[in-house]
Amino acid sequence: MNQKGFTLVELLTTIVILSIVVGITIIGVNGGFSTAKDKTEEIFIKTLEDALNIYIDSDAKKLSFTTSSSICTLQKRFGKSKVYGITSSITLNDIINSEYIPLVKEEVVNPANEEVACNLNAPVSIYHDDDYVYYYRINKEDLECLKTTGYITNLPSGCLG
Repeated sequence: MNQKGFTLVELLTTIVILSIVVGITIIGVNGGFSTAKDKTEEIFIKTLEDALNIYIDSDAKKLSFTTSSSICTLQKRFGKSKVYGITSSITLNDIINSEYIPLVKEEVVNPANEEVACNLNAPVSIYHDDDYVYYYRINKEDLECLKTTGYITNLPSGCLG
């Protein structure tokens, strides 16, 4: 008998092989989306850091700082330096509305999670040391738009306590 076509075993083998290939492809693509979202959030955090640095370079000198108590003492190359915080609180909105406008409201949305806008009333702590080196710290949880927790800060590790 000379019949043309595939046997049932050949068809089942082909379907199983194609299912395995599709499964591996789906797992790889889903992993790629997750990695891309993580990278996008890292870039968004870097944008916020850049905006905070612009604010510090342009407007932080206008803030009033408490000199009565310091939050920590840093060991620097030529001795110790105390770090002081500002006396009044500022928010992310204050930074957006500052003189040089380092950020616009439309940019304060995490692209990895576009459904949730960042909290513009998130408090931002600004500090300076005895040498007038300025620092910032903002709690990621106060922003309400990031997956990660912790702080966006340039404070030295000895002051994060």
